[in-house]
Amino acid sequence: MPNDRIANRLVHEQSPYLLQHAYNPVAWYAWSDEAFERARKEDKPVFVSIGYATCHWCHVMEHESFEDETVAAFLNEHFISIKVDREERPDVDAICMEVCQSLTGHGGWPLTIMMDDQRQPFFAGTYYPRQSIGNRLGFLDLLQRLKEVWDSDRERVVETATEITRTLIEQAEADFRGDVPLDIMEILADHHRRMFDEVYGGFAVSPKFPSPHHLLVLLRIAHATDDKGLLSMVCATLDAMRAGGLYDHVGYGFHRYSTDREWLVPHFEKMLYDQAMLMMAYTEAWQVTKDELYHTVVLEIADYLRREMTSNDGAFFSAQDADSEGVEGKFYVWNAIELSHLSDDLLLLLNVREEGNFREESTGSPTGLSILHCKTSDLRQLVSSEEWEVQRRELYRIRVERIPPITDDKVLTDWNGLMIGALAKAGRAFSDGSLVSMAERAYLSFPQPIIYHRSRNGHNAIPPMLDDHAMIGWAGLELYQSTGNSRYLRDALDNADTILEHFSDDSGALYSVTRGITDIPVRQKQCYDSAYPCGNSMSALLLAGVGAVTNTRRYRMAAHTCVTSNGSTLGAYAPGFCMLLCAWDTIVNGSAEIVFNGEFEAPFIVEARRHLCASYQPRAFYIHRPTDEQGASLLRDASYPFDISPENSVLKCSDYSCERPITSLEDIE
Repeated sequence: MPNDRIANRLVHEQSPYLLQHAYNPVAWYAWSDEAFERARKEDKPVFVSIGYATCHWCHVMEHESFEDETVAAFLNEHFISIKVDREERPDVDAICMEVCQSLTGHGGWPLTIMMDDQRQPFFAGTYYPRQSIGNRLGFLDLLQRLKEVWDSDRERVVETATEITRTLIEQAEADFRGDVPLDIMEILADHHRRMFDEVYGGFAVSPKFPSPHHLLVLLRIAHATDDKGLLSMVCATLDAMRAGGLYDHVGYGFHRYSTDREWLVPHFEKMLYDQAMLMMAYTEAWQVTKDELYHTVVLEIADYLRREMTSNDGAFFSAQDADSEGVEGKFYVWNAIELSHLSDDLLLLLNVREEGNFREESTGSPTGLSILHCKTSDLRQLVSSEEWEVQRRELYRIRVERIPPITDDKVLTDWNGLMIGALAKAGRAFSDGSLVSMAERAYLSFPQPIIYHRSRNGHNAIPPMLDDHAMIGWAGLELYQSTGNSRYLRDALDNADTILEHFSDDSGALYSVTRGITDIPVRQKQCYDSAYPCGNSMSALLLAGVGAVTNTRRYRMAAHTCVTSNGSTLGAYAPGFCMLLCAWDTIVNGSAEIVFNGEFEAPFIVEARRHLCASYQPRAFYIHRPTDEQGASLLRDASYPFDISPENSVLKCSDYSCERPITSLEDIE
C-alpha cells in the first residue's frame, strides 16, 4: 500500500473482503460488540455495509464512496460504520437481506443497512451511487437525510426499528408445519415445464442462473416416472451451459450466471458452490445417459479446482472475481488479433467474429472483443477436437500473463463440504481415485468436530453454523460411501448429532445458528434453497443418509421433520425447495442399501462397486464391511448380514430386509 494511506481497524481482520477496505478513509469496524457500544455512548446510528470480495458493485461503491474523503468524513462524524463479509457472517447477512427485501421488494449486494445501537435495522437498500442522478438518490444525500431523521424524529426511528425486529422474530417463530402434498413432485415438474426455454435451455429468460439443484430433482422425477421430456430439458440445459459463455472454455469452470437468455454473456465471477453443485448435476446426468461429454465436464471442473482454487493444505478457496484492472470480464475475453492464429474451422466453432460478440454494457456498442462459445449442436465436436485442445492450452498460457482477477482465498466450511461431497460422489461414479483423493485431502484439512465457520490461512474464525455441520457432515457420508473408511461415517454421525442437539427447536425445525450466538437480533430458520442449498435441506440429506446407513429411526424421523416443518409452504413454493425435495424423494419412497461384503480392494468387490456406482440410483447408499471395531460398532444396529453372507458378495437391502447375496458380475449387471 502507498505510504500516505492510513490503515483502519479492518487491517487486523482475516476476511479478504474486509481487508480490501482496510485503507479506506472510513473508520470501519468489523461486526462487533465494540462498534455498537460506541454507538450507544455517542448516540449515533450504525451504518452496516455488507458485501463480499468478488462482488462487482461492491467494488464500484467502494471506489465511488468509501474511498472518497468527503463521504468518509461525513460517515466518521455522524455514524458508526461496520463492514460485514456476507460469507463470513451469513447469519447477519440473512437478517439484513430479509429486511431489505421486505422494505424495498428486492435485494442484492452491496447491502446498505442502518441500525440503532441495539442492532435493530430501520433502513435498508443496496447500491447507491455517490451523487444523486435523476430520481436515483445518491449515497451522500441519503446519509444526510438519515442523519436529519435520526436527530429530528428519533421516536419514529425507534418505532420503525422495533417493528422491523418484532416482525423478524415473528417470522423466525412462525410455524409452517404441515403434510407434504402427495403431488408435490408433479407440481414441481409442471412448474419447470412451463418455465423451460425451448430454444436456449434453462428455466427463465434472463438473467439465467445454473440452479443445478433444480436439475438434480428433475432427474429424480424423470427417472421415477420415465419422463423423457423432463430428461431432455435437463440435458438441453446442461449442454447449453457448457457450450455458452457461462463456461470458461480456456481455463474451465463455470461463471456465476448469464446476463442474457442465450447463456452468452456471463457475470464473470466464479463461485466454489457453483462448481460443486454443477459437478453433481453433470455426474448424475452421466449416470442416466452415459454421455461422455458430462464425464469430461466433471474432469474439467476438477482440473480448474486443482490449478486455481486449492490451498496448500488441499482445502478450496471460495471464489474468483469478475473484475480485473477495474473492468468486468477483461481477463476472459479476446480480440481478433489474439485469436488470428486459430484455424477457420475453430474460429467458426467458437463463434469468433472480427467485430466481436461482447458488447459494452451501458450502450450496447460492439467492443471488438469475443467471449468464446459454441452452438450446442457443435459442442461435442469442439470438446473432442485435438486441434482445439492444443490451441486451448496455448490460449491459457497467453492468458496467464494477463493481470488476473483476485481470488478470495477465504476457506468456507460449508462450501468446502459441498465441493468435497461432489468430488466423492463423482469419484465413486467414475471409479476415479484421483477425485476421491482430492475430496479426502480437502476434508482432512478440517478438524473434526469442526470448530469454525470460516477461516483464512489456517486461522479459526466464527463458530460453526447449521450449514457447516450439514454440509461437512454430508461430505463425510459421501466419503464413507466412496472409501469404506469408518472414520468418515463417525464424523457424519457426530455432525448429525450436533445438529439435533444444538440447532433444533421444540418441534424439530432447525435454526441457522446455535443458542450460543447472541450478537444478532434474532435466530432465523433458513429453509429456502437459493443459489445453493440451505442448511435445512442439506441436514435432511445428511439425516436421511445416516439413518439409512445405520438403520436408526431417530435420524430418519429427524430428516422427515426437516421437510414437514415446511410442509404448509411446499405446494405454493415448490421451486424454492428443490434440494429439500431431493431428500424427500428418499424419505418418502425409501432408500436402498447396497452392501459390499468383502475386502474393499478384492477384485470382485472392486468390479461390483464399479458397475453399481456408475448406475443412476439416487436413493441408494453404499455400505462396506467394517474393517475395525469402530466401523462394526457404528453398523451394529443395522444388522447387515456380514457374518452369514458369502465372502465377496453384494446384497441389496431395503425396508429392514436384504435380498439374496449376489456373487457374480453377470447378476450385478
